[in-house]
Amino acid sequence: MKKIALMLVLITLISLSMSGCLSDKSKLIGTWRFSEGGTITFFENNTVTIANVGPLVAIQLDGVFTYTLSDHNLTFARGSPIGITVTLAYNFPNDTTLVLSNNQIQLTLTKAS
Repeated sequence: MKKIALMLVLITLISLSMSGCLSDKSKLIGTWRFSEGGTITFFENNTVTIANVGPLVAIQLDGVFTYTLSDHNLTFARGSPIGITVTLAYNFPNDTTLVLSNNQIQLTLTKAS
């Protein structure tokens, strides 16, 4: 009986410790709101919908894009109608804040869902 109780405690502790280890991609999934009213919604299939966020690096990003993560950089890309690629550094100051930046801009987004 003691072995079963010990196993249950160990399984619970392992589960709890692993739940705090979210990948950056899993942190991104969902909708993020920009203070100016726009949204960025990240999906599990590496697509993202950007609506009313404004110009990123002098390019108005609006619509559906693909995204990739690498070395704390987030790249948005779309092949057509016009090829667009924008890469921004990202960080999560906390669980509900996402900061995207490069040497020209900084966007602070708040998790909506």
